Amino acid sequence: MATFGLEEEVFVVEPAAPSLNSLYYLARLLWRDPRTNIPRTASNFARGADLSRGLMSAVEVSTGVQPDSTSLLEDLRARRAELAGVADGLVVPLGHLLDFDTPTNVAALQVHVGCLRDRDRAFDNLAHFLPLLALLTADSPAASGKRFGQSYRMARGFATGPLGDDPTVRFQDLIVSKRLGTIEIRVLDPTWDMERIGVLVRAIEEIVELHQHLDPRRDWYNSLRQRVAIEGYIDELRPLHTELAQVAEVPESLLARTAADEVWDLFARDGLVPTYSAIDNGYRTGVFEPCEVPPMKASALRSVLGFAGYYVPKLPYTTWKYLKEK
Repeated sequence: MATFGLEEEVFVVEPAAPSLNSLYYLARLLWRDPRTNIPRTASNFARGADLSRGLMSAVEVSTGVQPDSTSLLEDLRARRAELAGVADGLVVPLGHLLDFDTPTNVAALQVHVGCLRDRDRAFDNLAHFLPLLALLTADSPAASGKRFGQSYRMARGFATGPLGDDPTVRFQDLIVSKRLGTIEIRVLDPTWDMERIGVLVRAIEEIVELHQHLDPRRDWYNSLRQRVAIEGYIDELRPLHTELAQVAEVPESLLARTAADEVWDLFARDGLVPTYSAIDNGYRTGVFEPCEVPPMKASALRSVLGFAGYYVPKLPYTTWKYLKEK
């Protein structure tokens, strides 16, 4: 039987941008259960020219290894509750912040599939349906406050890219992890919407259990990925949905109107902080509606405590993980 795991990256903003306070929240989480949270949390930082918008990027929590999609979703709900319990800022699962234009300051939803009888077949079958899987959670609709499309992160993000001949090359939309030996779906954006994530992981479960070996169609996928990232559910994808519908229950409505569309509509109407508060509310309660936002600001003391309490004890594991993934 296949096994499943999930890594979810989110921004913690206070109230419009992340700060090093995020390390303080990770430290609080880590010391509640160090054995679990040293390997199952992570911090990310902007790079190069993107540092002009700030050093801190997204934070990550991951599930354990689960035997099926139902257990995976239950684990993710528990991990979300744990992070929400320590984060005073707004928790914002988006592929890219709405008023930024920063290719290295992005966040991902990464699904791992392991213990496969035929990994090559499962990989090719996931590649076959990859544009639809990407659209299920596409959720980075803007750059510099202007509409970009469906997924700025898919189109511009530094950690994704077209599919090549070697699946172990890391920065592709779908890879085989060198460290874990799992298939890792990297193209996905995070979203507050657990319904969408549920449809996604159940579809992944059904796809990897297919006995038929489908054509991965890498060249076809690569030729369409920029259009999909910008335009969304283009006509070329409709026959693919008809094919997927024979395998898994994926409502076409979730592809035609994406999470990115919903976020953009609220942002265009209500502005930045109300949109982030609605995403935070959706993450915490499942209700995508703006809430009143209390005063927030970065704290130098919290930044120092976070660095000492999280980044320093996590550094040996982070170094080992980096060397394994090279």
